[in-house]
Amino acid sequence: MDNANLASGSGSDMKKKQKLDDSVDDEALEEEKRRYRSMAKVAIGYGINPSDENSVIPEMIHTVCPDFSLDTSKLKSAILEMHEEGKEKVKKMLKDGEGKLTLCYEWFWTSDDIDEPILNEDFIGISAYFADENWKMKKWILGYHPRASLCLKDIYIDSIKNVILDYEMESKVSTLLMPNYGDLGVKAFDDFRKWIEEKGKNLIGSRVFLIYCCSDIFRLMVDDMFKDINIWLMGRVRLLVGWGRMVPTNWDVTLYNLQKAVDMEATNVFEEEEDYQDYEQPSDEEWIKIKTFCKLAGCIYKVAKELFDGEYPTSNVYFHLLAELKVMLNKELKNGDNDYFLSKAKEIVKRFDKYWNDMFLVMATASVLDPRFKLNYLQFYCSKNEVSDDGSKAETVVDYLRGLYARYAASDISPLPKRPDASMNPNSSGLFKFLFDEEDEDEEEEEKEKKPDGYKDFVLFQEFLKYEGSSREFQESELDSYLKEPVMEWKKDFNALEWWREENSKYPILSGVARDILSIPITSGTSHRAYVADKRECPDFIVSMEAKLVNAMMCSESWPRF
Repeated sequence: MDNANLASGSGSDMKKKQKLDDSVDDEALEEEKRRYRSMAKVAIGYGINPSDENSVIPEMIHTVCPDFSLDTSKLKSAILEMHEEGKEKVKKMLKDGEGKLTLCYEWFWTSDDIDEPILNEDFIGISAYFADENWKMKKWILGYHPRASLCLKDIYIDSIKNVILDYEMESKVSTLLMPNYGDLGVKAFDDFRKWIEEKGKNLIGSRVFLIYCCSDIFRLMVDDMFKDINIWLMGRVRLLVGWGRMVPTNWDVTLYNLQKAVDMEATNVFEEEEDYQDYEQPSDEEWIKIKTFCKLAGCIYKVAKELFDGEYPTSNVYFHLLAELKVMLNKELKNGDNDYFLSKAKEIVKRFDKYWNDMFLVMATASVLDPRFKLNYLQFYCSKNEVSDDGSKAETVVDYLRGLYARYAASDISPLPKRPDASMNPNSSGLFKFLFDEEDEDEEEEEKEKKPDGYKDFVLFQEFLKYEGSSREFQESELDSYLKEPVMEWKKDFNALEWWREENSKYPILSGVARDILSIPITSGTSHRAYVADKRECPDFIVSMEAKLVNAMMCSESWPRF
């Protein structure tokens, strides 16, 4: 008996010990998981290759916990796991958000200066731009993949379609923002538009805009002029103005140094100062090329500086600034004093005019939704250009905005409660008598008193009466009310999205239209990225990483910290 009790007690102790050991193991596993997730956050936030055993992460871990041995495979798993968790939250936020969004396609190249092993040489990035619940502009990367890993028939359209399906946001996409160095093609875009309209089943049914990046068109215009200034001429100018190393650089830096040379030449510095006598100076023909570049690129830079030296501007600021550039370029073309200058001015004006015409509708619509302009600036601009196609475009913009507003208004109606079957309604015959029979006034009045207004249940017709630009003054639409009010006093630092957020209660439908139009990005580059002399480069740390890890890190870094 004693032996049995002893054996029973021993077995119970062993079970307790086993549970205790399991608990300790679980705690150890949880602690290890927590550490790897913390390291994953550091790698994502600071752009550190998790496979790099010489990175700062092992040093940090060794300082805090000398006995901890880093397993890079577990670190990668933690990054991928966090990405999947974040992706589900991002997917829900994008689907549940009130506004529309723009998908941006970008192509990134690998720098020639990278010393480490290169696994991937170029990348495709797909990002979403939108106004969040606080009406703040956001940019989230939704896909970032090595070009070689994408086995697609159409690298542009199929890349975008895959992201749309992956994030289940077929009804949310209103705009595509594409780079200007490629050509999406009219047919490809028309096919995509049909596809997204069928997939999205969007109640608003508005057109999908195709936008080409503004910073890219500026770069291409600069390239048109710069291609005649060869490397040997640039080398001589560099020595004259003391311009650092000759490496590919942003075009605004090139403009600054060439303008410096032009200013020095204009004041005879190179002829009068002895220090420059031993330097080979540009010929008269070469000076014409340099001055042409500076004069025309200088016009572009004046506008670029207002557009790009900051965060992503809302679309309302582009119309009047690009109109200013159009005026400046045409003035330079008119006043050109030599054949070379005239040929270059014509070349870039032709390129710019095509861009201006293609982007006119979206930029002008956004301008109308800026309370500092409304219709006034558009009408003023068109009145100055009556001899051109622009003179007839104001009405097109207004018609488009009215149609867009009407569709938003119609989609804003809550479904009506289900009505009883007409055959069971004893008053149903009275409805037709009220609508069509020719009775005397007394009888009609009697019918009106007896029968409710059946038209009140016709949703589409009620929306026609309320929103479709009717001349009835008793029920003015939000759009008409907004356009009637005086324009705001000019303020340069004006946040249009913030203004519409505050006016949301006054214009509940029109503010939704404004949010979706103003949040369309007209460029994918700001600050120094807008002035790149060539196509944009990818971050150095991703070139030696596997495709899945690249995507997880680049997307997660751009998302909110959940």
